[in-house]
Amino acid sequence: VPDLTPGERRVLLALCAPVLDGDAFTPPASVQSIANELIVTESAVKQQLGRLYLKFDVLEGSDRRVRLANEALIRGAVSLADLRSLREES
Repeated sequence: VPDLTPGERRVLLALCAPVLDGDAFTPPASVQSIANELIVTESAVKQQLGRLYLKFDVLEGSDRRVRLANEALIRGAVSLADLRSLREES
């Protein structure tokens, strides 16, 4: 798992949060919904995502947010317990 800043971790958790909705093919959160949830600009979210793509070796291409969310879950950077805890705080 790459080292993450607190801001990157918050964005990653918000990105992966829809996994808890229970649908098999639930897409990750959109840039706009992450920005709204974290009360930051979309530009700030895009900047964090750019760094996360590099840290998780997610190359250019389609479904980049989906691939990042999958990598974060596979590598253990985000766990279901993390996401449940986040949802309970909201």
